[in-house]
Amino acid sequence: MKKFLSAFLAVTMLCIVAHAQEKKSKDCGCSFSSINQVGLLEGSTGTAFQIQTINGMRFNQWFAGVGIGYDRYRIRSIPLFLDLRWSLFNRRNTPFIYADVGYNFDWPEDRDKAEWWNSDFSGGAYYDAGIGYRIGLGKKQGIVFSGGFSFKKIKEKRTTMIWCDFPPFCGGGGQEQSTDVYDFKLRRISIKAGIQL
Repeated sequence: MKKFLSAFLAVTMLCIVAHAQEKKSKDCGCSFSSINQVGLLEGSTGTAFQIQTINGMRFNQWFAGVGIGYDRYRIRSIPLFLDLRWSLFNRRNTPFIYADVGYNFDWPEDRDKAEWWNSDFSGGAYYDAGIGYRIGLGKKQGIVFSGGFSFKKIKEKRTTMIWCDFPPFCGGGGQEQSTDVYDFKLRRISIKAGIQL
């Protein structure tokens, strides 16, 4: 937890410093931009909270950046992803489409584990794609709303100790290990709101 908070704080401070020192180049017409958003994830296992910060470069109607988030759906995780979005119009108020692709790092809580087996989690693929709308508040700032389809994969390896009282079935009695592997492919609807700087 401390490592995650330290990394999140470092990325946020880097973005603030980069934004404060930004100088728009007349040659390329590109500029640094940061998108910070919160939202809800809705799927077959319920509703969960999410937070994301995406930082990258804006060029005319295009934006490309790197994002990190906090995903509370089913099993807590940290998605790290590339974000690409395209605005339909080159003006302050505009609809846009976006696509994120990356890796989902597992960060399970105690409530994600059971008392009667040992769980070993590992992350997997992450993607999110959808549409949104940006309402401009100034030259570069704006409020963004979006909705889309999100996917994350988590693998769980469960190891259970089994007591064997019948030697023919357990090779002499005693204790044996049973291992099961579960692949969670979690599909959700993602609704987000945030601010673009």
